[in-house]
Amino acid sequence: MAEAPEGRGMRIPVQHFVSLSGGKDSQAVLCLMVERIERKGLDAFGNRVPRVLFADTGHENPITLDHVAWLDGWLRQRLGLHIETVSANDVPGLTDAVAFDRKRAMLRAEWSKEKRRTRHKPACNQRRIAWKAGAITKNEWLSQCDCPVMVSPPVPDHLIDRALALLHPTGIPFLDVAMLHGRFSSTKVRFCTSDTKLTPLMHRKRPLLDAGISVVDWIGERADESPARAKKPPIQSVRHPSGARNVLYRPIFRWTAAEAFAISDRHGLRHNPLYRMGMSRVGCSTCIMVRKRELRLWAMRFPAEVERVREWERLVGLVSRRTAALGTPASLLPAPMVPGDPEDHGRTTIDKAIDWSRTGRGGRNYDLLTDLERQEAEDGGLLCDSEYGLCE
Repeated sequence: MAEAPEGRGMRIPVQHFVSLSGGKDSQAVLCLMVERIERKGLDAFGNRVPRVLFADTGHENPITLDHVAWLDGWLRQRLGLHIETVSANDVPGLTDAVAFDRKRAMLRAEWSKEKRRTRHKPACNQRRIAWKAGAITKNEWLSQCDCPVMVSPPVPDHLIDRALALLHPTGIPFLDVAMLHGRFSSTKVRFCTSDTKLTPLMHRKRPLLDAGISVVDWIGERADESPARAKKPPIQSVRHPSGARNVLYRPIFRWTAAEAFAISDRHGLRHNPLYRMGMSRVGCSTCIMVRKRELRLWAMRFPAEVERVREWERLVGLVSRRTAALGTPASLLPAPMVPGDPEDHGRTTIDKAIDWSRTGRGGRNYDLLTDLERQEAEDGGLLCDSEYGLCE
């Protein structure tokens, strides 16, 4: 992935980046880049020092932040390089006072009016897809639509005033993004990733692309993580208007999780301690894609993090039209991941989600083994618990 020739004796300028998350995969990619520098020197990178970026979303576990700081020390000692921290707060108009001013200006006008929204049934959604694909006309779709219409009456003025008073930057990107959207991310609309990670990362790269310098992103994505990721190519290239290329390079695309851990072991690097605490993901604390057992362990190990999420649900609930009117918190975890209240479109609060995580299969009865696990933790402390076999 060095610079490409542009005619005889000429090279296109290229800047390489590693996107670091604090997890095993991005750490493996960092190791690969270090190995390449030590084996081939900076000439393999067009004589430009590679840059390592970490996006601080404000929703990381403190253990992950400590681990990234430890990696920064290792990288400085090994190569004299350092990890750059980026944030949504760096991007003008994303989470700053201007963004909140814009939201407040819109909120009073929107909440003062009645709102109608059709909640389409699955069959109707299929006809909607067929209309968008050109298979049927819009009239053919709508003529068969008998789906319920959700009617939200105008929001009382005192609730509007309360929301407006709260809508100011907190300085925490993840929370500010949720307040501006009036909701938390979902499995289908993951602005938690786009707004707090991808946009800030691109904000650092765009000036280079605008100047005609191509960018190569070394990304820690593996095909066996999910069917969606398996469909991605190992290398993608998009041409910027300046003529530069933005290349997405996935060097460990065909690796297993064991191979990702192994390269760090060869370099004598420690792994993020969260992997030994039962976490399969070490980014957001907790991720909206969290698994049932992982949610239970997270709640047992990190009560302060639970309290933080609980407070965030309360704050976002007060600036969300639906929950502000109902007087209920917003829901961090989306319905497809955690069974919720069927009367509230499957939504649930973090406390109810944690209660569910302590139940057996079916989610109705508390699991005796789970109770035993909790009692042992209270009596003797939580022991190493890794789904990747790191405790062996």
